[in-house]
Amino acid sequence: MWVKDAEREMLSQERRRLVERLKTRKGRPREGLVLVEGVRAAREVLSAGPDVRFGVLSSRLNDSEVGRVLASDLADRGVDIALVDDADLSQLSDTEHPQGVLLICSEPRMDLTELQDRDPRTLLLLDGLQDPGNLGTLVRAAHAFAVGAVVVLDGSVDPWNAKAVRASAGASFHVDVVRADWTSCGPWLEDRGIGVLAADPAGDDVNALGPERPWALAVGNEGVGLRAEILVAARQRVGIPMPGRPNSLNAGVAGSILLYVLLTPGSVSS
Repeated sequence: MWVKDAEREMLSQERRRLVERLKTRKGRPREGLVLVEGVRAAREVLSAGPDVRFGVLSSRLNDSEVGRVLASDLADRGVDIALVDDADLSQLSDTEHPQGVLLICSEPRMDLTELQDRDPRTLLLLDGLQDPGNLGTLVRAAHAFAVGAVVVLDGSVDPWNAKAVRASAGASFHVDVVRADWTSCGPWLEDRGIGVLAADPAGDDVNALGPERPWALAVGNEGVGLRAEILVAARQRVGIPMPGRPNSLNAGVAGSILLYVLLTPGSVSS
């Protein structure tokens, strides 16, 4: 049996209502909790070690070996587990095709003061991103390329939105994610000599650059790009040469390519 009888319990109405609140724009930050869905993201949560308040599982998790291992890991760690049927989980889920697992975790929180102690040499600034898929993709890329931290500026979508966390494939729990206003972040960067590289379709070819660290790559809103204050403060504007149709890359893809070129060993800019 993939979850021992002693570890089974029904999902209370109070917890059902909590899950529903975590899917709303105002409810999630008010609760200070994060809804994590999917096998891969759940595994990343367990490896990162945040406080898991409880889990909701359905028999669909038993369809794969990796799902059975995840269920066993949750039980071994003493995570409070509630079992529901597949139809019930589908109603609770924020995804079209749920994989049989929801985890409710504490939101990791960090501010600029705490980040200062870690002395990151590379940063990713996200300015006004509205698509949680793009934000999650960029957090995932930041983790892949070992970026020091991700700073989500005011006006951006909630980085702990369930869709953003899902798009990050759980990487959000492995990267320092800081939320800040540009009015405080701008001076913080300047005081520490961290130069801003502004992502701009018309910017200098990133392949030909060799920016000195520390630096912060700033990626802006999907429609209007970076705010004027960041463009003015930038040390340099960087872009991706595109032989095909200009501006055909979304923010998540463009930012990921820029990070790859800037940080991959052997590239011109790394």
